[in-house]
Amino acid sequence: MTGGEPGGPVRRLVHCSLPPELVHEPVLHGLVRASQAVVNVHRANVDVEAGLAWFILELSGPAEEVGRAQAWLADHGVTVEPIEPGGREGAG
Repeated sequence: MTGGEPGGPVRRLVHCSLPPELVHEPVLHGLVRASQAVVNVHRANVDVEAGLAWFILELSGPAEEVGRAQAWLADHGVTVEPIEPGGREGAG
């Protein structure tokens, strides 16, 4: 789900898995503050008792900001996997 010219606006769907130690942390709040990308939650599942969490995000905006958002997630211990266009959102 990429698009636009180099450096232009893009949209990417990503599947994010959080390790147990991040389940109680405000990860999305930090992400929004760290980049100018627009963050839209398409799906999420959080089981605090089991220490499991994942979400599907649409990241959109300038390509460099979307890249910054993905890098911020990875740098903070979140596993980020791109979802191919036409792929199933519910996987995971």
